[in-house]
Amino acid sequence: MITIKVTLFKPGDELSNGAKAMTYRDILVQIDERPQSFGRAQAAAALAGQTQAHLTGLFLKSEFQQDYLISSPLSYFPPAELNALIMEHAAAVDKAAEEARQLFERAASEAGVSSDWRTLDGDLRGGLLSCARRSDLTVVPAMVTVSLSGRKLGAGDLGLATGGPLLVTPETDVAAPVGKDVLVAWKGARESARALKDAWPLIEAADNVHVLVVSPEGEGGPDGLLQRHFERHGCTANLIVDHSDDATASQLIRHHVRDLKCDLVVLGLYGRPRIQELILGGVTRELLRNPPAALFMSH
Repeated sequence: MITIKVTLFKPGDELSNGAKAMTYRDILVQIDERPQSFGRAQAAAALAGQTQAHLTGLFLKSEFQQDYLISSPLSYFPPAELNALIMEHAAAVDKAAEEARQLFERAASEAGVSSDWRTLDGDLRGGLLSCARRSDLTVVPAMVTVSLSGRKLGAGDLGLATGGPLLVTPETDVAAPVGKDVLVAWKGARESARALKDAWPLIEAADNVHVLVVSPEGEGGPDGLLQRHFERHGCTANLIVDHSDDATASQLIRHHVRDLKCDLVVLGLYGRPRIQELILGGVTRELLRNPPAALFMSH
């Protein structure tokens, strides 16, 4: 294991050449009415405070006509009964949206960050993507659900479509701030490089950074170029080359997250061709099923 010890820069600090360290200015977090959303809101708010970013909370509502009538085996409702069902659904959605807004605003207030709240039609995928594409970082659960609806969108699919990084929080056991102890899963691929570039504002502010290279064939070794790259970002990093051949890469990541007590994993999203991922699965797909910590992913 190789350790590099140098001075850390905080995101937004002025560098020796007068430039600013990269940071985020707009962070988007998807919130629903469930209590688990509060931890996600706190994590996003803490990051907004850390990077001096504006925080936007997003609630995805469902429309009764699209959610219920299409799936109903009945072809006819009396007008009065239909109207009552529509009104009942709308009231339930409004109540859920208000509960979600209160969770979000409480987290933003406690963190002291600037914020705003948006409610979008979750039946239309384009609204969520449009907001995510206009944000520097999007914070979501592993499975994004539309309130009072069966519609869902996996974080992996969202990450492929947004053109930017995602922070995926576990449904439970997420504590703000996220990113004090970071594990970078490095494989030298384009996706790994993209994730590392997008994650620098978090990595530079971390207390501890570990870089994991999984190399069961033994071809991996100390990467001087990668070490110097971290050094030039003012980052202390521990390089770990794991030659284990009796575990998958996702199992090794989980092991090191647990052993090192990491609260954030930085990794590329879908390193293989998408059609191959659908057949064979992959590291990110497996980790998203049950995140061992918050996952910072980029494609």
